[in-house]
Amino acid sequence: MKTALVLLMVLTVSVFADTVFERINNDQDISVDQRALYFVYSVMSPEKLPTHYTLGTETVKSGSPALHEAVLLSDQVSEEALEEIMALVNRPSLSGTPQNFASPGGHFRIHYTTTGTDASSLTYANNIAAYCDNSWVTECETMGYFVPPSDNGAGGDNLYDIYIKNAGTGICGYCSSGGEYKPADSTHASSASHIVISNTQGTALNQVTAAHEFQHAIQSSYDWQEPTWFMENCAVWMEDMVYDDVNDWKGYYGGGAMRKPWLGIDSANPYWYGGMFWPRMMSLMFDETAVREVWENCAEGAGANMMDAQDEMFISHGSSLEKGFMEYGVWRYFVGSLYNASFNLFDDELTGAGITDAIVLPWNRITTLPYSEDYHAAHPTYHMQTLGITWIRVDLTDYQDGYVQIEFDGRNNFDWNLGAFIYNGSSFEFNWYECDPTTGDKTVAVPTTGYDYAVFFPAFMAETSFTAEFEYEITYSSGIEETENFTSPELTIGSNPLVAGSAVTFNLPSSGHADLSIIDMTGRRVETLFSGEAQQGFNSVEFGNDLSSGTYFVVLRHGNSMETERVSVLR
Repeated sequence: MKTALVLLMVLTVSVFADTVFERINNDQDISVDQRALYFVYSVMSPEKLPTHYTLGTETVKSGSPALHEAVLLSDQVSEEALEEIMALVNRPSLSGTPQNFASPGGHFRIHYTTTGTDASSLTYANNIAAYCDNSWVTECETMGYFVPPSDNGAGGDNLYDIYIKNAGTGICGYCSSGGEYKPADSTHASSASHIVISNTQGTALNQVTAAHEFQHAIQSSYDWQEPTWFMENCAVWMEDMVYDDVNDWKGYYGGGAMRKPWLGIDSANPYWYGGMFWPRMMSLMFDETAVREVWENCAEGAGANMMDAQDEMFISHGSSLEKGFMEYGVWRYFVGSLYNASFNLFDDELTGAGITDAIVLPWNRITTLPYSEDYHAAHPTYHMQTLGITWIRVDLTDYQDGYVQIEFDGRNNFDWNLGAFIYNGSSFEFNWYECDPTTGDKTVAVPTTGYDYAVFFPAFMAETSFTAEFEYEITYSSGIEETENFTSPELTIGSNPLVAGSAVTFNLPSSGHADLSIIDMTGRRVETLFSGEAQQGFNSVEFGNDLSSGTYFVVLRHGNSMETERVSVLR
């Protein structure tokens, strides 16, 4: 499945003003030449931009997205515009006498000067070299990503070139593949690149800038033609992988996946920074290599194939992009004050200072039933984009010992899914459903006994620019029988604590792929007990006890369902 970049709307709940990038991206009255040049100007020559793009805008820390978007347009612009673009995005010059040295790790050549507007000190340059070497070791040697290709001697040799200079107001740095060497024998649009890092920022920003921009260099080595949104998702995620203690990513939280869930996961600036939780979930659901696997799938051939690459990754783990996206609808709900270690979703970094709760829009916070809503007619500002969702939460305090039912009606002749989960302080159950492809209808009933809340979330899956209009009605009944709508697999732990030889049993409502894993307290998979085709009914596996003593979670995924049990392991 492939989706186009969807334009961001300026929403009243945003913690961001709009950015220069957004204004250029949203302007439908400019030519392709103007759009590409304005993207480059926004980083290299902001004084050349018309003032209506710059007044009152929010600054962005990385110039890479604007430069990359311009390069992606390079085959559509005039020769005159292309010549100017390539002159601007190519290797920079420095304001004073250029100096350079090889980094201690032997991976980078650091270019700097001590005079003029680009001036920095040797100490500053040495620190940059250390941060870049550390990023290389973590990303290439430890995590196994491609090493950026040779630049064919563009910087004087084949070491990767880092330029320390005045990067512009508010910009920490950027990576550019424009005009760079493209290996002739590459089968996957590999490109060399170079990085610019600001000459006037502190240690923490220099650390995450090195990690972030070097991830962009790595991405260009896989396929420079891939879309910007996932490049930024991964680059922000990589900041936390390389420099976990800095947490600069929390500054993007308010504009991202938990606070604006109705935006598509492939949305543009500034969402794509706060969208870093999508690759973060991939790494926690499977392991850190899952994100790298996406890039490896991208490199199977030249040309943008990001959505297919993600789908292939999920399929290789017994899932699919569609299933992963629907599970993402649950993961990003349980953050902030709702974070619960027993649910084994995001790790505990998604709570505490700087992490507010996911947004359930006011009209979707339901305490009295029956309740109905014509979502688009009443709230057009918050309409969902392709691969967007919205949470509809029902307080079950006064609706115990029965069933809450949603009758959902999405816009006809478009692809809709409907997720549903119920939870209390210690457990949750989750399932999701495909709506009728013609009518967009789906009716789901969930049991309420012992649960605090029921949450439904429609997901707009259609690749279209049409508005995601929908209506719903939610009712309560104490007399309705449980339907097959909310059937879930049953997970049984033979003994708790788990010891060598303990049985873990799961009862499946139908045959099909099942994944049974053990997750540690950080949310990371540490053992796979079973992954493959399983029969309907009871299945049992033996716990081998290769883990240290402590608290873990056993997670069962089957079909469109997920269940979790908290266990202790005793060696």
